[in-house]
Amino acid sequence: MTYHLSYPGQRCIIEFLEANKRSPALQKAEKSIPFNLDHVQITLFSLTLNNICIQIHPATEQIPEDDPRYESRPDDVKMQPGFIRSGHSDSVWHRRFHEVVFFRNRERIASRPIPENVKDYIALEKLYQIMLGGRKDIRVNMLELETYGSRVILRLPEGLNFRINGLDTNREDFKYYLPLIDSSSFPLKKLKIPFLGSQIFEHQIVQNSDCLTIDELSLINDTIPLNDIRKLTNKTAVIQHSKMRIEEMMTLIRNWLSGEKSIGTTLMLEKSFMPINQAILRSIKEIFKEFENDLENVEENFLLNCPRFCIPINDSSNLLLYGISRGIVNNNINWPVSAFVMKVVATTPEVMPGNCLFEDGAPLILPSMIFVLFAFSYFCGPSTSP
Repeated sequence: MTYHLSYPGQRCIIEFLEANKRSPALQKAEKSIPFNLDHVQITLFSLTLNNICIQIHPATEQIPEDDPRYESRPDDVKMQPGFIRSGHSDSVWHRRFHEVVFFRNRERIASRPIPENVKDYIALEKLYQIMLGGRKDIRVNMLELETYGSRVILRLPEGLNFRINGLDTNREDFKYYLPLIDSSSFPLKKLKIPFLGSQIFEHQIVQNSDCLTIDELSLINDTIPLNDIRKLTNKTAVIQHSKMRIEEMMTLIRNWLSGEKSIGTTLMLEKSFMPINQAILRSIKEIFKEFENDLENVEENFLLNCPRFCIPINDSSNLLLYGISRGIVNNNINWPVSAFVMKVVATTPEVMPGNCLFEDGAPLILPSMIFVLFAFSYFCGPSTSP
């Protein structure tokens, strides 16, 4: 079987067999497809899309004296008459450079060096542009931004816009990142922010979020004012690293027993030291012993050997008080985090736990390795030795 193609036609086909030459056209087509992601994390040095993480990473290479590249070492590491080398006696050049490193499920799968004439922040800017730039429809279950409280510039693509269910800004003011979020995302299903003053509770986005998580970690010897917690309008509120005292908790319990909260309202006070919550529940037992209840209809990971309570509010609602083990992973370390939980439930229907979890996120439309391939197409052209 023969193909009657002219020489110009054959040349055109052969010319564009090379992936790098086809890449711009493929990228343009791929960027027109709606981008569905469960988790996007943007940091000072990396971009994570679901289980794929791409980092701009400093690296060091040992180049011995017999390597031809040794002669190209910078002047500040060259020996001259009268110089003394301390710390080591071998003639090895510890060459420092930056590289693009690819991880899948936190396991390193590939890396490529960045050209020496390209600054690391420029490489990161191009990474953001390749992966996120030019996309008109990016849908994300959880958008996380982590800049470690630094005064930095995130060099994101112009016009970048996310449609999100939840936002986590770690230790930064969430208002910095509102330009990235499509207005159709509000009200948010989940918002996690640091406590930076009582004024944050006046913001409509904070008030209307279904599940609000506030981190008290930045407060050294202080806590969120009790009056601010009382006025929360969110269906579920989580206070991380809570420093609330038992006296304040008892005041809060009495306020909720007055019937000021609607059915389904939940408050979790998380503490990293589990015995604290155990002691709190034992103190509550001294006052509400008659309302101790096993809460058999509540599916939670209860703290062991701790009392639980079901206290009537009125004819139609009860207040549940109990402790749970959260087992939250933080910075890749399993901390034994526990929480004291207050939840208003209907008197008769079966009680369901308030766990402040997202709905299952939409799966990634394209295979995750497409990210790697397109990133390689930019950073990793014809291979050259570092």
